[in-house]
Amino acid sequence: MPTLSIQKTDGCQVYLSETSKNAEIITSKSSEMNVLIPMADGDFAEFPVPEQFKTTFNGSKLVTCVSDIV
Repeated sequence: MPTLSIQKTDGCQVYLSETSKNAEIITSKSSEMNVLIPMADGDFAEFPVPEQFKTTFNGSKLVTCVSDIV
């Protein structure tokens, strides 16, 4: 599986090919990131990479998820 690592980056667009649509994207200390995926009609669909997260303690460990606060 292809893996991309993006670190300390402000503003990037990642274009994935048809064969790399299942790539893992690992990010840290980055913002304004978008991933563009090729669609069946030949156009690209743009998906933002989340920048804001919520971390809570569930009684035994920390749990982090994407924040839905806009």
